[in-house]
Amino acid sequence: MNIGLLLRLPLVLALALGLALTLTLALRRRNASSVLGFLGFLLLLAVQTIAPFVVPFATRLQVRGVALNRATIIAAFADLVMNLISSLAVLAIVGAIAISSRNERRP
Repeated sequence: MNIGLLLRLPLVLALALGLALTLTLALRRRNASSVLGFLGFLLLLAVQTIAPFVVPFATRLQVRGVALNRATIIAAFADLVMNLISSLAVLAIVGAIAISSRNERRP
């Protein structure tokens, strides 16, 4: 097992719990805030699961003959994409909270 994934286990478990909770809410309520929350937790969980494998992937590329600078650029690009996905996930969760709180204020 990858040590990076093992070190992220508490966060992965918390995200999985959030994913299960928002999935339950999305199936019961079927509203936009529940679906956005589910999407946010799903994306965060996917990024945290994939992240430990980026550096070993770049190392394998280098071993297979890819130049070091090119393997580094590929790893940096993968990191950038994962950060953009994480940002989108956080925005989805914040949007879910905003929609939910706005709906609570209405009588």
